Amino acid sequence: MKKDPEEVYDRLKKDTSTYLELKLELLKLNTYERAGKLISLLSYGLVLMFLAFFACLFVFIALGFFVGEYLGDTALGFLLVAAIYLLLIALIAFKGACIREKIMNIIIASLLANDIKKDESSEQQVDTTPGADL
Repeated sequence: MKKDPEEVYDRLKKDTSTYLELKLELLKLNTYERAGKLISLLSYGLVLMFLAFFACLFVFIALGFFVGEYLGDTALGFLLVAAIYLLLIALIAFKGACIREKIMNIIIASLLANDIKKDESSEQQVDTTPGADL
């Protein structure tokens, strides 16, 4: 029962095009998943930064009033707090490249950790019963 070479070629062509379509669909889904994880990670970080900003703002306002009351001049207290802010800004500007690199490494590590967890869970789902690969 030999098959016609043209029939084999058509079948191979069809299987190849189906395989390529499925591979492209998988690539799209992986891209969407990674983009979603990145956006959710950035959104989470943005919310934390927003809350941390307001916490620091109120701490520094309270510090300004406290130092102002201690020195007897509220304006001088806020001036000292502003000087602390300027020192922090200078420190961050000086260490900017290092800070950006650390943030980038944290984001990459987070994305890779999600991929590793996914790979480990898919390896655990592989059927390991004897004779399953026959």
